[in-house]
Amino acid sequence: MTAVARVIHRCVLSDTPSRRSLYVRGGSPVSRTALRLAAGEHASFGTYFGAFPAAYWFAHTRVRTVDLQLRSDAPVSVRVRATDSAGRVSTVAELHETSDACVLPVSIRADMGWIWAEVEASRAPAVVDDVGWATHEHAFTNARVTVAITTFNREADCVGVLDRLAGDVDSLGRLDAVVVADQGTRRLRDAEGFAAVAATLGERLIVVEQPNLGGSGGFSRGMLEAVDVGSSHVLLLDDDVDLETESLRRMALFAEYAPSPLIVGAQMLSLIEPTRLHSFGERILRRPFWWGPVIPELSGLDVAGDALETTPALSRRIDVDFNGWWMCLVPTSSIRSAGASLPLFIKWDDAEFGLRAAALGTRTVTLPGAALWHMPWTAKDDGLDWQAYFQLRNRVVAALLHGGRGVLKASFAQDLNHLLCAQYGSVAVRNLALHDILSGPRHLDPVLRAGPARAASVLAEHGQVVVPRTADLLTTTTPAPRRPRGTVAVLGRLVRVCVHQLRPARVDAPTAVLTRAEGKWWALGVTDAALVDAAAGNGVFVVRRDRHVARRQLGSAIVLRWRLLRGWRRLARDYATAAPQSASAAAWRQRFDDAHA
Repeated sequence: MTAVARVIHRCVLSDTPSRRSLYVRGGSPVSRTALRLAAGEHASFGTYFGAFPAAYWFAHTRVRTVDLQLRSDAPVSVRVRATDSAGRVSTVAELHETSDACVLPVSIRADMGWIWAEVEASRAPAVVDDVGWATHEHAFTNARVTVAITTFNREADCVGVLDRLAGDVDSLGRLDAVVVADQGTRRLRDAEGFAAVAATLGERLIVVEQPNLGGSGGFSRGMLEAVDVGSSHVLLLDDDVDLETESLRRMALFAEYAPSPLIVGAQMLSLIEPTRLHSFGERILRRPFWWGPVIPELSGLDVAGDALETTPALSRRIDVDFNGWWMCLVPTSSIRSAGASLPLFIKWDDAEFGLRAAALGTRTVTLPGAALWHMPWTAKDDGLDWQAYFQLRNRVVAALLHGGRGVLKASFAQDLNHLLCAQYGSVAVRNLALHDILSGPRHLDPVLRAGPARAASVLAEHGQVVVPRTADLLTTTTPAPRRPRGTVAVLGRLVRVCVHQLRPARVDAPTAVLTRAEGKWWALGVTDAALVDAAAGNGVFVVRRDRHVARRQLGSAIVLRWRLLRGWRRLARDYATAAPQSASAAAWRQRFDDAHA
């Protein structure tokens, strides 16, 4: 029996001027789903949120035909446009002078990229409403979702995310629960606006107050709560995002039509520049064991306007290794089989989980057209603060489980960069991370409980902390070195940096005042003292070169990596043996009990 047509992709609209071109080009939004066209006016849904990602539906579901559906209160002409996998645009269906309800079937082919609708009003103005793509195919499951949010002293941001969820009736209809792991020193329940949003969400809202166990502890709490509630999926969601709630619906529907369980992730748009795509899809380069974009040319791409028609790479379907937990839909069946996160506190927990789930048969798909706005990681100082410990420690642990020894050489290059920049605190905490890894997997739980404190104290010992910019820091200054341009200039600067590093640092050296963008090896490597702006804009890092400290830290970094290289097979075996129990629900429930004891 043929199923009743079900809309799997609604073309929603936005009245925010800076974001409107991500939804539609032309016309004037009347509501979330209705668009007004003047007589003779043309509008295109060939936009980031407006187009249907046919390539992904063909590859991961059994949907092969979709119906374009829309309503119009006056005659309009309708045309369906599509890209192929090479980005070439063609017309695949059209209808002239239609009004009221319109249904236009379109076959999905293996070589398609995106498909979208274009409408044009005839001789009179028209309001086009309920534009969307529907299928008669039967779904394989009914996705019931628990949203899991982890928050730490971001009460206003978290209340904003909750308010967005509470205000979307369609999203609420498929939510079993909204779980917030509140790990802050200030309580979410005391925040302005919380009482109102809690009243709207009602019994769906579950706030768990627990000590700070990082993202891995907060999201693992949400995962286990989702299993306990009986949800089919858990949506892991950051607390500091601007959420497009339609993405939740698209991800859940995509999961429903997949023949086997999938992890479905959302893409990331920049909170600073709302039409720029910060993450289209991520992979792990196995030899250096470092994550990066599958298609580098799409990082930072402005997807406003006609980007789908003019950027062929957007039409290439890609495979990913994992999806960041800024917004990621995980089937609870995977949690039952693979466990929750490893106790990594923060960084690499999402990547390691994606690789672990894939090894057990659950792939990750990053779905275009499902996204949120998030602060780009390029606007953070996570290589200079306490997160530097977890960045390296967790990267190497993940490599022990899923990669190889190439990570040791690749990560050493980062140590050299920090040393050239006189960022001795970063190298010290990274050496501490390597030392802990050598002690075996038993160190994971004590470090989880300790949180950032130990790494932060090491940074403080080396003076690598953000301080206010005050007049006494600027007694004598020197111009910032200019960035070298071209291969010859870069090589010349590198030679100059190496020579400078061998000389004793001047005690009375003038201070170079650098922006964050200028705080790189080519500038810091030829200075003895500098002030570098912090990414958050709340002060500066005071940098002073000391070749004796650099020599000691360089020696430690080499020795620790040599020890890791020699013991790699044994350590890999030890961590692999411990991982299933360490990520298990039983282990996490014990950690939660111990944290409250």
